[in-house]
Amino acid sequence: MGALRERDQIELQYKWSTEALFATNEAWEEEFQAVRKQVEDDPFASLRGHLGDGAGVLLRYFEVSKVLGERLGKLQIYAHILADQDTRQSLYQAMQSKVQMLSAEFAQKDSFFEPELLALPQEQLDRYVQSEELNAYRHLLDNLIRNKPHVLSDETEAALASLHDVLGTAGQVFSQLTNADFQHGAFTVDGTEYVVTEGRLGLLLRNSNRMVRQLAYEHVYDTYLHHKNAIGALYANSVKADVRLARVRNFATARQMALFANHIPEAVYDALIKGVRENISYQHRYVELRRRILALDHVRLYDKYVPLAQANLDDYSFEKGFSLVQEGLRALGDEYQEILKKAIDERWIDVFETPGKRSGAYSTGFYATRPYVLLNYQGNYDSVSTLAHELGHSVHTYLAGKTQLPHYSHYSIFLAEIASTVNETLLVNHLLDITEDPLARATLINQQLDNLGSTIYRQTMFAEFELDAHRAVEEGHALTHDSLSEMYSRLNTFYHGPAYAEDERSTAEWSRIPHFYRAYYVYQYATGMSAALVFADRIRKEGSSAAEKYLGFLRSGSKDYPLAVLQEAGLDMTDPSVITQALSIYGQLVDELEQLLTAVNP
Repeated sequence: MGALRERDQIELQYKWSTEALFATNEAWEEEFQAVRKQVEDDPFASLRGHLGDGAGVLLRYFEVSKVLGERLGKLQIYAHILADQDTRQSLYQAMQSKVQMLSAEFAQKDSFFEPELLALPQEQLDRYVQSEELNAYRHLLDNLIRNKPHVLSDETEAALASLHDVLGTAGQVFSQLTNADFQHGAFTVDGTEYVVTEGRLGLLLRNSNRMVRQLAYEHVYDTYLHHKNAIGALYANSVKADVRLARVRNFATARQMALFANHIPEAVYDALIKGVRENISYQHRYVELRRRILALDHVRLYDKYVPLAQANLDDYSFEKGFSLVQEGLRALGDEYQEILKKAIDERWIDVFETPGKRSGAYSTGFYATRPYVLLNYQGNYDSVSTLAHELGHSVHTYLAGKTQLPHYSHYSIFLAEIASTVNETLLVNHLLDITEDPLARATLINQQLDNLGSTIYRQTMFAEFELDAHRAVEEGHALTHDSLSEMYSRLNTFYHGPAYAEDERSTAEWSRIPHFYRAYYVYQYATGMSAALVFADRIRKEGSSAAEKYLGFLRSGSKDYPLAVLQEAGLDMTDPSVITQALSIYGQLVDELEQLLTAVNP
């Protein structure tokens, strides 16, 4: 690959339109100073202590919060995308730091609102919810007021706030250990030296040479096992903190507390596990297919990610890739196509990698700005799929912002990945529709199966592990590295089936997962992927009627609780049949991949 072009060598149409936010950095600074003065003057001074004086005071609070929130949001987005387009520029980093500090000051001035509101008598809160004057905020108020049983005395809340950093210590120490302190060494195979790092492990595990995969795996896992007692103690303390905080806040379990924020009943979590367990045979068949194609006695953890088929899918200019995304998403209708065109015409997308640019990809923005998409486009199929993914987020943000009132224009993490995954699924389905070459089809399906499996099956296994670990502590049992590994090994064996074999290292895989320090989070990846598969399948089979229901979901934002938004679009996530529908699609892909690999390798 050649040297990267500097940013000033990139054509304008491939760079996002920062000028749509502020014409110049000087204009941003002028607005920053104006907003800072308003924040320092305390915009809530006349409202603090008066939320019980009537609906008019509450309405005034919402209006002040909205206006300043919009202005701060624009300042944040501008500084954020400039800082990411060139991380070497100290000016941009300083701008981002300044606005972060200003936002923190605004949040501190605003922190009175929820405690003061929830301290009001329930009868008065009920009157506010039913008030015509506050009708536009009814759901928002309902969502706030349901926290009342879990908000403690001022003294207790202050004590918990002061302990916030301490309660997160286990995760912070884990991150420092694994990202800063752990060294995994190097090894040589056939004259080639391989330096092992956490970031390179994924690539090494895709190497076609099994010895390379095995040695990379052993180097990483031996490091973790060398520190097994420390990591076991860290995670045990993280779980104990979750359980104790839940009890202090009057929740029956840590899971109930974690799911409460998005108003998700525990039945959704249980339905996910039930649906996946009842359809585990598809995963077992895929692991057996992997064992057979790779000619192994058993699949080991380090064999799970090596591709079973590899066609060349690297010939996509940005224009060709964008056109492919448009074609793949045509079933979503004319309005969706018009928004995609707007993304190009209004320069939402920063396309190419340049020196100093942040790696990866994301979509940002909110109702008061256009969406902004960061890419590092490489011209391969992964880049095209990433483009479709991020545009899914962007269109979701755009439609919700265009349709809903500002305070309902965002959407919860429980729903966030659905729009992006629907786009990825429609794209790969379109590619399969127009691809006849068996090797190319096998490559696409192999990638799709690995993506689906790592999201639905793997994240559900993680969700079960979290549940088992927390229940053990809630029932009075101690957690150790050995007990956690035994717990994890039982799940690993069940989820992968008879073609898979455990070893001491793979039983400790749990010890490498940073998400476990954010309790009961990962299940949302599996529910989101399952919902997206069902939406995409319905759109392909039912056409415009299903597409319109799905667009209704995108327009809904947070006007209602996440489950209600999905139910309105035709999905009941408390019913395991949604998971069953999603995994039946996975099973069909396993069938086709087996046929294709047999044709390619008779």
